[in-house]
Amino acid sequence: MIPSCTEEKLRLWEPDDAVERMARELRCSSFLASLLWMRGVEPDKAAAEKAWWVSPELEYWMEHVDLGRDSSRACAVWSSLPEGANVVVYGDYDVDGIAATTFMMDLALNRGSRVRYYIPHRNNQGYGFHPDVVDTIAKSGCKCDLLVVVDCGTQNIDAAERAKAHGIPVLIFDHHLARDEVAGADALVNPHIDGNDLARKLCAAGVVWSWAWKNELAPKDWLLKNLDVAALATIADCVSMDSPVNRAIVRRGVQAIRTQPRPGLSALMRGMELDTASLDCDALAMKIIPCLNAAGRLQLADLSMKIFFPSGDVDEHARKLVALNKKRRDLSAKIIGDVERSAREGSKYNHVLFGEDWPPGVLSSVASHICATRDAPVVLAAPTRKDTIRGTLRVPSGVDAEAILTAMSDDLLSWGGHRMAAGFSVETERWAEIRDRLEESLSNAKIEVEKEDALNWAPSQLDMMAWKDAERLGPFGVGNPYPRLFCPNEGGICAEPLGRKGSHIKIYVDGCELLGFGGEHLVTSGCRPSGWIYKPRINYWRSSENLQLVVEKVVTPEPQPGANEK
Repeated sequence: MIPSCTEEKLRLWEPDDAVERMARELRCSSFLASLLWMRGVEPDKAAAEKAWWVSPELEYWMEHVDLGRDSSRACAVWSSLPEGANVVVYGDYDVDGIAATTFMMDLALNRGSRVRYYIPHRNNQGYGFHPDVVDTIAKSGCKCDLLVVVDCGTQNIDAAERAKAHGIPVLIFDHHLARDEVAGADALVNPHIDGNDLARKLCAAGVVWSWAWKNELAPKDWLLKNLDVAALATIADCVSMDSPVNRAIVRRGVQAIRTQPRPGLSALMRGMELDTASLDCDALAMKIIPCLNAAGRLQLADLSMKIFFPSGDVDEHARKLVALNKKRRDLSAKIIGDVERSAREGSKYNHVLFGEDWPPGVLSSVASHICATRDAPVVLAAPTRKDTIRGTLRVPSGVDAEAILTAMSDDLLSWGGHRMAAGFSVETERWAEIRDRLEESLSNAKIEVEKEDALNWAPSQLDMMAWKDAERLGPFGVGNPYPRLFCPNEGGICAEPLGRKGSHIKIYVDGCELLGFGGEHLVTSGCRPSGWIYKPRINYWRSSENLQLVVEKVVTPEPQPGANEK
């Protein structure tokens, strides 16, 4: 079913003559100029801001990235390693951690080092750089000349001290917020400590790739070929796409995947029947990345590492990942059903939900879905061991997840995250108290009601050339939203069923077709919307392409006062 919104929740943008002048000055389409204007680009400053928004050049913007003072110190430690040195890369179990681990291993192998990796188990050990793992590495019998920690470690002071006690040098590359005292590594490259704004918007894999690029640790053609994992991580970690660096990384990285995919990624794409030539960010975000994440959520991230470093039957590894992702979807659907049932039964907990049999590894994605659907903060929690509860917190605009957990951090075993999303663990015996405190805090949270931006643009005024011009603003994502367009219902619209079952519809507007997937209810209900929110996309079919206009939301009139009164 196509979702709906009222006119009151829309902020409609109507291009004016100044936007047309911007289009002429930039020599671009009126459509692209309108989208720039929606992003805050002022017509008289458009030329100066063009490099930021339109097809940003990776080489140019990398010159403006400042990772912080420890970047050069980390380079000195790395460069001092003798040939054949033994390097251990310690990562994290999500796609960003896996990608950063992969890149650092590739970089070590490229310089002639021997390398192995360690990624903690999500349930048994949890997120972070752990002292007991340092002990295991030190006592394994395999020499470790350098321990490189990626996508975690900033706050893990004890683990860094343990490595120092064993005589193991440590480099940390992270992108999580730094609070109070930080780990005493030989070098800690985290832009949130003393980097600039462009660097602070990087994911962990983006940090390590940028560090290698800026310090010329490998030939540029090699680094560009290995930009694929940084692109995957940038998409997966939902970092800000208003950064020209992130957009340039994704553009060039996706191109590398299309033209020279790793054997494991090729196998995964074959298993999902994806066309490599037409691969885009949506396919990576909706299909490839969930599969890569599924391993760390339900089993061990090692299975995803086998996609990047194939061993044995790579097609079998890909099949296992696809099967795990299906299991993840089924488990997620069960949790959503449990949450909905709890709401119907009138539980006293509206925001903090607990499931004795919920797998902790899938809670974060489900919490994100519930938060977006309800537009309300939510915590999902489940036991990981007999004495520990692990939870994930997701919040809408106006609520600060990190501040909420900071207020009760003394009573948590561990916690971390960002403004919009965070995770924590707590002793089972303290869970009832923490749950009540979280419920009270989230119940009193003030949510900012944000209007949806949409450009008032007639479907008849959009063609393939204009859309391809607008795609130069992509890739789209957080901070750089996918263009949403508004078309009013002026009465000259007819709809007809589409597909075998008629569950989809075509809506004819002024000689153009809008596709309404799951829009059968609009025909059968006889509703009269005031307009449509739609988005353009390119459909590839048998080596040809065409522009499709897809209905995203039905816009309904404001309810009249007393309309429901009898």
